[in-house]
Amino acid sequence: MPKAIVHAKKSDAKPSKPHPDYPLTPHQCGKRCRKVQGRTYYFGTWDDPDAALREWLDRKDGILAGRDHERDEGEHDDDVAALCNAFVESKRQSLESQDIDGRTYAEYVKVCDRFVAHFGKRRKLSTLRPADFAKYRSKWPKTWGSSTINGEIGRIKTLLKFGYENEIVDRPFRTGENFKRVAKRKLRLEKESKPTKLFTASDIHKLVDAADTQMRAMILLGINSSFGPADCGRLNESAIDWGRQWIERLRHKTAVPQACWLWPETVVAINAAIAQRYENAPSSIADRVFITKRRQAWYREGEKNSVICQAFAKVRTKALIEPEVKALIDAGVEKKVAAKRVAKKWHGIGFYALRHTFETTAGGSKDQIAVNYVMGHCDDSMAAVYREGIDPQRIIDVCSFVRDWFLAGAPEATQ
Repeated sequence: MPKAIVHAKKSDAKPSKPHPDYPLTPHQCGKRCRKVQGRTYYFGTWDDPDAALREWLDRKDGILAGRDHERDEGEHDDDVAALCNAFVESKRQSLESQDIDGRTYAEYVKVCDRFVAHFGKRRKLSTLRPADFAKYRSKWPKTWGSSTINGEIGRIKTLLKFGYENEIVDRPFRTGENFKRVAKRKLRLEKESKPTKLFTASDIHKLVDAADTQMRAMILLGINSSFGPADCGRLNESAIDWGRQWIERLRHKTAVPQACWLWPETVVAINAAIAQRYENAPSSIADRVFITKRRQAWYREGEKNSVICQAFAKVRTKALIEPEVKALIDAGVEKKVAAKRVAKKWHGIGFYALRHTFETTAGGSKDQIAVNYVMGHCDDSMAAVYREGIDPQRIIDVCSFVRDWFLAGAPEATQ
């Protein structure tokens, strides 16, 4: 820990330099100091200029090289570990009170782990400067896309804001010009360069045909009800109104009302999944529609790459990727080139693309309010404040519109 600053009385006059070549200047706090590249470093005390000089000479090389982080700026001078530990504990309490979900908590923990790994546990918070944050950002993996970078910066700034608002530091952090989120223009350009996250109706039929009983029901829920992996994994049998072919609930991610009408095909698939559900599951998940063969939930809170996503990737490979690679090879394309071309086409297009496909297709119904209701999207407009529910028929119409699109894409032999 740094030594406490010895404050001089206002009546004390600053001492002069012991000799003209003495490199340190007396500071009003009672220490000797020297300014290097815009930062002030403190050494010894007024009454012992020789000890202050020795300290300067000991630290000089590190300071000039930018490696010295021992500035003493008073009582609010905790280290990186103290900030991250306090922040994670605060988020753990938020998780317990259900203000955040497990995945959000896990992301905050990982951000703190990376922050500590770069700066070190004992790095003093008072020494963090804009140049340090710019250097930190430059060390991030080149494989990170703009959305990942923006998420990382947002969570780090939440961490830093927490430090100031909870008096871990006595002034806000300055992160500088080079620690900003990626511009929206760049985000749009990057999105344009990536494959469109959409399936055709024909693609989805192939996926359904290649899937096992449980995954088949999940895929149909994805395109029928805009369900993501977590929505499928959390779905309880008691949440389904079989008489109305209806699911209505608060979407876990947004706590926004969400409702959907289930297609006849989806109802059949869900019933088949329930009929073949693995027995003897723990009571905590006994009501789940989908249970793995190991008697576990298909989705566990906090995980990013869910079991559902992994299982879907295998189905996508079997139903779409392998046939496309084979077709290219049959057309005379070299095997490695064909595999690389197809892999690039399908990169990043996973289970969640079903939700993208629902939103895009359902927009053709020209009832965006009903589409948003099925999606469980937040609506911050004034109209939403006054809107008290929605006519169920509008939900049915939107889901039926997507079903007509889906059925039109069925292979001719099965129509």
